[in-house]
Amino acid sequence: MGKYAYKAIDANGNETFGVLDADNEADAINEVGRKGLYLTEVRPAGLGDEWWVKRQEQRKVREERIQRRSAHQKKRQTRQRLVVRFKDGRVARGVCFALSPRETTFHLDEMDEQGISSGSTTQIRYADIKAVFYVKSFDGKYDRSTRYREWTPEGNEVVVEFSDGEIIRGCTLHPYNVEDSRFHLIPTEENTNNISILVEASAVANVYTPEEYAAKRKEEKEAKKSQEVADDLSQEETMGDFYFETRNYAGALEQYRLAAKRFPHSGRLRKKSLAAQFNIGVQHIKRREYPEALAVMEKVLQLDPRNQHAHKKVLQLRKIIDRSGRHERPKVQEQDF
Repeated sequence: MGKYAYKAIDANGNETFGVLDADNEADAINEVGRKGLYLTEVRPAGLGDEWWVKRQEQRKVREERIQRRSAHQKKRQTRQRLVVRFKDGRVARGVCFALSPRETTFHLDEMDEQGISSGSTTQIRYADIKAVFYVKSFDGKYDRSTRYREWTPEGNEVVVEFSDGEIIRGCTLHPYNVEDSRFHLIPTEENTNNISILVEASAVANVYTPEEYAAKRKEEKEAKKSQEVADDLSQEETMGDFYFETRNYAGALEQYRLAAKRFPHSGRLRKKSLAAQFNIGVQHIKRREYPEALAVMEKVLQLDPRNQHAHKKVLQLRKIIDRSGRHERPKVQEQDF
């Protein structure tokens, strides 16, 4: 009896190689067929063939040992409850054994609010989510007598403003780096269901220090208060509206400027001032005072870069002035709007 090396293809189309004992080549071919393989080559085996097969068998045993060890470690791990919130408002719940912030995706074994497995596993892209919340319970009703995992933050105290408007205060697990694709946040709120939060940076509008956020909130409150006061038209604004209706745009602009000194945060006054300024520019155009008109329109565009009407006028006026050779532009008095 001799040894024969063979190459064959299994039912899945994968090529396989092996060595078997047979009295002759015909018996070797029959033996390969009994294994359910489709023979492509058979020949007497050499020492190199036997060595290669032995190495493959050792490698297979090693891989099986690693898989068994990994499965045993997974069984010993505590399965952390995760709530995944997506940018489009969807919510998924479940557990994950290998969630790495350095990857682009992770797999979630899905569960319902009671922690019952759905039997399905979903691959989730970080780019699609808002954050991953490590929670004490899926439904928010956690046992207060239970000791849950605690994280020790080593980073910065921050206030995170998400693009959907949600605000969360906390400390970063590691020093905050604005270039990180995602970062862990440990909430400072007491009695929260969240143990930690893996924040997706692409879902964040701003990250503030506590001092910056306090200043922002103060400014917003003052602006709101000022706007509420400005809801009732002042005498100056009323006079400005009268001048505007009578096409005395210079007079209207002056009255709006006086009103804006009393109510500097009024968005309504700002819009009216820009409209008066724009119409002053149009009056210069009608009088063919193109350099003066261009200076006014550029001022409007400086104050309101998205003003498409002013942008169009600026382009038209520059062409007219370039053709006429009148490059000199008068200075426009700076005013507060």
